[in-house]
Amino acid sequence: QNKLIIAPTSIVELFSDEDDPMKLLSKGSDLTIGHYWGKPNWRVPILKQYINYHIGIFGVTGSGKSYLARYEIIPLLRKAGYSLIIMDWKGSDYAPYFEPVILLDKIKVDDFTVLSYFSQLTKNFGYHGREENPVASAFERALRTVEWRGRNPSEARDLLYRKAKSILELEASRLKKMETGQLWLERLDASFELITEEEIEKFLGTMEPWEILAEAKDKGIVVIDMSKGEKEQKLAAFYSIARYLKRLMERKQRLDVALIIDEGPQYAPWQPKGLERETTDLIIDLCALGRSYGLSIVILSQGMAGEIGLNSAVRRNLNTQFIGRIHPLDFEEAQKLAASYYISPETLLTLPEGHFYFLGRMNPSPTPLLISFEIS
Repeated sequence: QNKLIIAPTSIVELFSDEDDPMKLLSKGSDLTIGHYWGKPNWRVPILKQYINYHIGIFGVTGSGKSYLARYEIIPLLRKAGYSLIIMDWKGSDYAPYFEPVILLDKIKVDDFTVLSYFSQLTKNFGYHGREENPVASAFERALRTVEWRGRNPSEARDLLYRKAKSILELEASRLKKMETGQLWLERLDASFELITEEEIEKFLGTMEPWEILAEAKDKGIVVIDMSKGEKEQKLAAFYSIARYLKRLMERKQRLDVALIIDEGPQYAPWQPKGLERETTDLIIDLCALGRSYGLSIVILSQGMAGEIGLNSAVRRNLNTQFIGRIHPLDFEEAQKLAASYYISPETLLTLPEGHFYFLGRMNPSPTPLLISFEIS
């Protein structure tokens, strides 16, 4: 569309199909993504120095988001020297195409995240709004002191319950009021009616986040297959991995890692609640640190804004965007883009599959480029 917009008195150069004006945009760059629409031999260059300013891929189901990621973004990041950790929400977009694959229930979720999960499940162990309480403290100490991971769910649950109970009984023996200690034990029992074997089973994995990073560094790519898990379990595993990456960057360690997050609004929705709030804030922190320490965040999302879209604070950190066919609910957001880049909002509603507007820091062109790509 942009090639039709020519300002009066502009100097115009005509190119034939044999010419390649894309080479003029970024001389010397061997990193490209897709091709200019309708011109398969016009590969579109990218500016490598902005990869860790983070990437957003937006488009409705059927727009070709996962194809763009698989056939263009992932090879590009590997060529640029990044190791990849791919969070495959459904387990069908990336797990069948790349190796190695790590199943969700094999991952060790850190004690802090496990405690947060069960605190939400039990309404803070019966104390509701109060952040600190003796039952939660006893359960946390049990998590940290008992070797419960790697066991069968029944045994692990029993070990945690007995350890937490013994801690509370010891604390209660020091109280003057026996009723207080009895209340603690009753709330522990009530909480463990909700902390079932099925719930414990979600967190029996023993593979540490550092092992996942080491595997990614060794093999170049690692896929986390999240298909066999409930949403809270998926968020907890992601949180554990992402928190480890954050700690490394806080120690000023350069990563050269790309974290690809499929189904972005699951982690950072428009209005996050519960563990979503934690993952949203963590993604924002990763974006801020990643620019300095070589972490590129790539987020795929069906929607751009509002109820179907990505959290606005997260989206503001995605300084390169690929926008395919959008949902009608995103029409207002499309109008804002239209005002900035002279893209027709109606065009964004009707883009063919596999066509994306490329805009932002990685784009060497001052205006968005409409790109497509070949599936081989």
